[in-house]
Amino acid sequence: MQSDFEEKYVKILGSKKVRANKKWLCQIFLLSLVLSIAFSLLAQLTLSHTNLAISLILIAVLIIISVIADIVGVAVTACNVKPLLENIEKGVFGARLGLRIVKQADKASSICSDVIGDICSILSGAGGVSITLQLTELFSSVSSFVLALFVNAIIASLSIVGKAVGKTYALNNPLKIVLIVGKVFSIFSKNK
Repeated sequence: MQSDFEEKYVKILGSKKVRANKKWLCQIFLLSLVLSIAFSLLAQLTLSHTNLAISLILIAVLIIISVIADIVGVAVTACNVKPLLENIEKGVFGARLGLRIVKQADKASSICSDVIGDICSILSGAGGVSITLQLTELFSSVSSFVLALFVNAIIASLSIVGKAVGKTYALNNPLKIVLIVGKVFSIFSKNK
């Protein structure tokens, strides 16, 4: 039997069944394709004409974006609706949009973790090629193969450790993260 609180929000919550529909799959494919092309083009243009320090900063930014996107994706899927509803009743800024995001957790998680997170991870790995080329020029006595292994291993390790720490944080603080995301998106939302 549902409590009065839960009954009050049955209309808000809707059905809990999650199905992948063809329209969504086409949209996510096109979004992934467009973002991959745009990010890849931007990375190629930027990384091929920058010095080593800027390349390292750009790779770090890509890794950070990937980790943050993964944190949001995990938090959205782990977030319980009841505390969000309580925050809406209290009038907490961003809670209503946070609830809308959680109601579409499958899509939000796909966009954050799969589209944004994975694209940034792939691009940071590809950016490793640019760094390897620049390091090969600096350290001509070291094999480019060894440098490539070293650079790619560091990039992959930083991404994996960042995502592992981020997932633990997201699983322990999903409401806090969803409220932050809700607040950020509420600032830019047309429907205040």
